[in-house]
Amino acid sequence: MDESEVGTISEEALIMLREEIGRESALPQFNTCASQDAIRHYVLGRGDDNPLFCDESYAARSRYDGIIAPNTFLLTCGFPRSRGLPGVHALFTGIDFHFHDPVKVGTRISAKSSLHELSERIGEYAGRQIQQTTCTKYISEQGQPLATLYSHAFRMERKKAGGRGKYSQLSRKIYTDEEMQEIAEAYREEGMSRRGADKRFWSDVSIGDEMPTMVKGPLTVTDNIAFLIGFGTVFVRAHRQWHEFRERHPGVGVKDQFGVWDVPERVHWDENLAASVGMPGPYDYGPQRIAWIDHAIAEWMGDDGWLSRLNVKLTAPNFVGDTSWIRGSVVEKRNRNIIIIKLCVTDHRGRETATANAEVVLP
Repeated sequence: MDESEVGTISEEALIMLREEIGRESALPQFNTCASQDAIRHYVLGRGDDNPLFCDESYAARSRYDGIIAPNTFLLTCGFPRSRGLPGVHALFTGIDFHFHDPVKVGTRISAKSSLHELSERIGEYAGRQIQQTTCTKYISEQGQPLATLYSHAFRMERKKAGGRGKYSQLSRKIYTDEEMQEIAEAYREEGMSRRGADKRFWSDVSIGDEMPTMVKGPLTVTDNIAFLIGFGTVFVRAHRQWHEFRERHPGVGVKDQFGVWDVPERVHWDENLAASVGMPGPYDYGPQRIAWIDHAIAEWMGDDGWLSRLNVKLTAPNFVGDTSWIRGSVVEKRNRNIIIIKLCVTDHRGRETATANAEVVLP
């Protein structure tokens, strides 16, 4: 590819990318083992202290006989980044996650992914966009399938995205003491509503039952960093490792206003780079919001429930300063003890930022 085409969606680049469909390869992994520390760092990064994930003595009395990882922990064991189109911005838009087996503490995990599908659309946010769907398989050291993930991302040229300004009318909220007190009260109620070891039976659930509302926010850059500590990243590297990584992957770096090469991931903490892709400020990670939804489901279903499938559509970013409210209700009961829950994440403006459907198996 000609260097002049880096950062653009060219026909040549698309042809090269389509040739990758179906080619499976190993994913870079932040975690290769579900150690007790790795699990704890992940759950704390999403604002969770469920003892099933964090407390050895408590978890030993569960049906798992020990600590397990929340299902979305697997994203730390290989998160599929967008392939091809060097220098073209990627916006992660959602998942369809099928969970096959619990991840118990000490499990060693490998991940392989392949480009599954490409499609093209014209979007309000950035004009011409390419949607990439990637299939990732998570497997234990013994060869046991743990989960299958279909993840989606839109690719768009940074300059075009920055010029559209879809979210430019959004302003950062200034909170009153009364509003902060309401959020604090919601956090106190969260700690008291956990189902835990008290079994929730399929027979006791009715269509229309509502989950307790969960709050996340007001979002801070610190929240994003806390999540990153447990989630990991392929891009954030220090010193020589960063420079060597950038040399191996032309187009991966983005210069800051001082002429220094830095990671594109800093849209989650850097005001200037966020503005360059059309955002009014730094915003959350897509997997971070997915982790919040997983957290809310785990609190509702209890230790004996099993999240067998999670489909999430990320409809808009959460920006620093936003407060998110996660709500859900039972919409269907199926045989084999399956419950279908529909969830929605809305911010303090009433703006929907994510929707989800969860398939839960109850005793």
